[in-house]
Amino acid sequence: MNWIKPLTTVEFVFLGVFLALYLFFFVRTYLVARKLGTTARSIIVKFFLRAIYLGLLIVGLLGPNFGVNEIEAQATGKDIFIAFDVSKSMDANDVEPSRLEKVKFEFVEKLNQFRSDRIGLIFYSNEAFIHSPLTFDKEALKMYINKLNTNLVREGGTNLNSVFELILEKNTTNLTGNRKAKVIVLVTDGEDFGELDQNTLFDLKKNNVSLCILGVGTVTGGKIPTGSSFKTDKSGNEIISKLDVKFLKTLVNSQKGLFFQLNNQVNNINDLIKAIDKIEGNWIDTRKMTVANNKFYYFLLVALVLIIVDILVTIRTIKL
Repeated sequence: MNWIKPLTTVEFVFLGVFLALYLFFFVRTYLVARKLGTTARSIIVKFFLRAIYLGLLIVGLLGPNFGVNEIEAQATGKDIFIAFDVSKSMDANDVEPSRLEKVKFEFVEKLNQFRSDRIGLIFYSNEAFIHSPLTFDKEALKMYINKLNTNLVREGGTNLNSVFELILEKNTTNLTGNRKAKVIVLVTDGEDFGELDQNTLFDLKKNNVSLCILGVGTVTGGKIPTGSSFKTDKSGNEIISKLDVKFLKTLVNSQKGLFFQLNNQVNNINDLIKAIDKIEGNWIDTRKMTVANNKFYYFLLVALVLIIVDILVTIRTIKL
């Protein structure tokens, strides 16, 4: 037999109080019976009766368990892909210290709020790459997020098609059937997108992939540092990178998704996490577990019967 909890100070206090009170009761009843010239032998019966059911109550409190059952435990949640735009425009200074550094800090700080969800990381510019496969390991994800920078891919425009195609390609088998719900969190400033492939967007909707976009930056924009100066166009003018809210909202609305924003004045990260949490998760894993059977109720039932007997049995100190 095993126990859920061991004897503690609480149980020893109960035993001590019981013995002290019963000793007082025993002496008092004995003295009363002696003055009346009678006996109170039934008090001994009462003592053993009460000691037994008090012991049974304590045993039940400790949670005795014997025998085992095999049960199936199901894990539910979502598969979340966080796709980070690492194009040079994410270095823009309209968000301090930069767009990319700001979003990295926020995700590292809030990552543990993603409960039982598996998270994978993607970085992209003109191409998309898996930065971390789906995992529950939040500490490893934080390390990977901190390593993100705008030098991971060669300089070029931002191609969202590559992100969507990568997710569909790598997870085709998981996107169908009753596997986990899929969520894409697209982190971007909305600049330099080519024409989106409507067939790819249709495949995302067909497979019930939820799209959330986190727009990073401001509509007034900022300059893009490069060395000791700022990035310029072919005419030598400094480039001002602006958050393209209109384009991003149009995209997210076409997918019936959600749009959030992040800069020094607006921080919707908590709203993003709450929205993802409300998305219904599907089954991901089933494991068989062996658990012991808690049999406390047997002891409580016997103790209850003895308590009833105790109530019915009286002590006679007066003899007529």
